[in-house]
Amino acid sequence: MHKKTIGLILAGGYARRFGGRKALSLLKGKPLLLWVRETIAPLCTEVWLSLRDPKQAEASLKTYFDRVIWDPLPGAGPLSGLLGGLRELAPNEALLVVSCDQPLLQVSLLHKLQDIFNTGNYWVVFCLNRKNEPEPLPGVYGKKLREHLEKYLCAGRKSFREWLKTLPPEKILGLPFEIWYSLDKKGLSFLNINFRKDLEEVERILH
Repeated sequence: MHKKTIGLILAGGYARRFGGRKALSLLKGKPLLLWVRETIAPLCTEVWLSLRDPKQAEASLKTYFDRVIWDPLPGAGPLSGLLGGLRELAPNEALLVVSCDQPLLQVSLLHKLQDIFNTGNYWVVFCLNRKNEPEPLPGVYGKKLREHLEKYLCAGRKSFREWLKTLPPEKILGLPFEIWYSLDKKGLSFLNINFRKDLEEVERILH
């Protein structure tokens, strides 16, 4: 069954390795956060922003988004942001979840993830790397994950990849490297900016 897609950009981290305020850092004169928003917006009926609290500097860009989702479990990492988004979903909606530091997301790959989710009976669709390990972001996440995720987080666990491995195998689809490679041969969708030097590398790629 086709579902409405809500974009959810996770931007609630402290970005300590980067030196803070990562999502506001400029790439060719535009904040990283808005690079990501502009990429996923055509694929979504709405785009939501996930932040840890109202005092976060990135909240200054909240007017660019249809809704701001505050972390329900501060300190639980990106899974807390995902949980906040899942709690707000209607039954006929799904989340296209990405990170604020993925400015080179490839639209063709995002389309593929959406198509598989909408035509299958999955709770989540994501990609697998060369080692056959989950790459959680980007991914499409359904409402039915909420209860399972709440239990996982309440147990004090935080690992995104390990959580995906605990889900019922028949309800998840990890897109093999051999399939998604044709849509993103350089793996740009999975390029995260963790350090200042990573931002410089992205600038070179765009140049």
